[in-house]
Amino acid sequence: ALVSQHTPHSRGLPSLVVAAPEWAPEVDARITRVGMRIFMGADALLFVAFLFAFFYLKALNNDHAWISHGVVHPRRYIGAIIVVLLVAAAGLVFLGARSVVRTPATARLFFWLALLAGVVCIGVQIYEFRNLGFGPDSGSYPSVFIGIQSMLMVHVAGAMIWLGTHIHQANPTGDSVARPASAVAFGNFMIFLAVVSVIAYLVLYFLY
Repeated sequence: ALVSQHTPHSRGLPSLVVAAPEWAPEVDARITRVGMRIFMGADALLFVAFLFAFFYLKALNNDHAWISHGVVHPRRYIGAIIVVLLVAAAGLVFLGARSVVRTPATARLFFWLALLAGVVCIGVQIYEFRNLGFGPDSGSYPSVFIGIQSMLMVHVAGAMIWLGTHIHQANPTGDSVARPASAVAFGNFMIFLAVVSVIAYLVLYFLY
């Protein structure tokens, strides 16, 4: 005879007495790694499309509209500040993610510093947009420049919200400690964004 696993007051829900195999640490870590790699691969194609547009439109230069007359080139030092802040945020998240199990308090400190760097990075990017001296209708180069930098800023803003969840969970009973692979995967995503920012900086500020 079959014996029901439901208690009299369970309302039909099974008794969760056996851990699901997909939550085994090694399986969870592998799923997290693969999922993040797929996500970053798909995300990379987005930025590749912008870079393709940059070189294609520059080579085409229809009606000499690559850069309209009177357009002032963006200031390199502002772009460098944005890159340095994002690289710093990525490095701090990377360090925090690898110390979250051993020393959650240290990891939280790294995460808070990374959040500060990321927020300042977004602020500097907004400042640059407000003082560019051109808009997306000022030529092909300005439209690609604003497209790439806007998309990167959106990614950083989303990453900072994501980082906030890791700050909240970086405690002895939090998810970031119980599932450190998730924090490590997020650290890898931040490194990915930092690499994109470096490439975008070199292309947009030096190859126009």
